[in-house]
Amino acid sequence: MSAQRKPFGLWGLIRSQWLLLLAVGLYLWAFAVSPEQASRALGSAAARLASVAPLVLAVMGLVGLIQVWVSRDLVARLLGREAGFRALLIAALCGTILIGPAYLIFPMLLAIQKQGARWAVIVIVLATYAVKLQMIPLEVGFLGWKFSLMRIVFTMLLAIPVGLLVEWIVERPERRRTREP
Repeated sequence: MSAQRKPFGLWGLIRSQWLLLLAVGLYLWAFAVSPEQASRALGSAAARLASVAPLVLAVMGLVGLIQVWVSRDLVARLLGREAGFRALLIAALCGTILIGPAYLIFPMLLAIQKQGARWAVIVIVLATYAVKLQMIPLEVGFLGWKFSLMRIVFTMLLAIPVGLLVEWIVERPERRRTREP
């Protein structure tokens, strides 16, 4: 075992699976307090899982394809530092056309980040994901042109500076480590 890698152990399990452990703990408590309600809640959770499982499996399949078939060079060229400002514009465009729930987008974003996309790209996709081009007519119908236009403009204008700021903050400790002797 290398000096940098620590054994997983109980604390590692808790840190990596805290949400699952919390849910199990809450269900144990719920069954102790009210078995009937806890049983109904578990049935409802199982139904939700069954409804989203095919979608989650499809996304994980796509993530696998991205990791294997899309080269690191291509991702770095399009979405990495060497792409410059163009990568940020591509991210903004991609964020506005993505559809589906956010919990399915996170694994795809992690996959492209591991393939060489910069952190600013990830943040910009997430920020502009709130715009959703296909939902604009519905938003305008409910909230009006003035509100919708202002929200979209400010979201798009602030996405890139916020992405760059988050990237700078996330990578700062990394830069310090590389400068230390």
